[in-house]
Amino acid sequence: MNNDHSSLPHPAAGIFRRLRFRCGLLVVIVCGWTAAGVVGEEPTNSAGPLFQEATRQFEGMTSTLYQHKTEVDPRTGRHRYDCVGFVSYALKQCAPKARESAFKALKIKPGRIPTPALYLSFFNSLAGKPQEGWTAVAKASDLRPGDVVAWERITATSNGHAVVIASLPVVGPEGTWIVKVYDSTASPHGDDSRPDDKRAEVLAANGKRSGLGHGMMAFSTNPVTGALTGYRWGPNSKTVVVPIAAGRPTS
Repeated sequence: MNNDHSSLPHPAAGIFRRLRFRCGLLVVIVCGWTAAGVVGEEPTNSAGPLFQEATRQFEGMTSTLYQHKTEVDPRTGRHRYDCVGFVSYALKQCAPKARESAFKALKIKPGRIPTPALYLSFFNSLAGKPQEGWTAVAKASDLRPGDVVAWERITATSNGHAVVIASLPVVGPEGTWIVKVYDSTASPHGDDSRPDDKRAEVLAANGKRSGLGHGMMAFSTNPVTGALTGYRWGPNSKTVVVPIAAGRPTS
């Protein structure tokens, strides 16, 4: 995939991408969804700085592991963090104004990072209370590469999750929107990079490769407003309805 967005694409390339997108929708309608069979359009000039940073980290890392303490060594390419650790570290690298305004609004103390629930509350506040470096994202269909989606789900082992959108959304089954995401996790999504990526270290707790990677998810929406209402860990997984919201860091 060509990640150089500094120049406008050739018109023929745009036509090809549109045709591929429509063919993808036809596959969904006629044959049903398969993770490898339908992928959203490649990111365009609308891709935000966080997509570029996530791609840079993924392509440049030499090892990665899911853990709650953020430990990144750019010299050796060692990346260890959890989902919000990844998002917060990436924001610091590519969108410092967005990170600063979010941390200030959420009253995050030095050395700490927001939980998924705090990122969720911040994104929910953007429409009524704009913050420097951020744009509110109201609908799942409006998601663009570089947006952050966060949700709260309290279980015995988790309090929620956060991901960076890595593709344009595609209409999926049962009114969902399918997207590629970057995140740090120990639970692979559909068509996930981690199981076959030797850079992703095995987490002792579950024996799976973990850390930074990409995979396919789906988001459910309100049929009237188009607002996010839940997620599918993989496009064929069961929908989990949760408090969920998105925000777009711009600078």
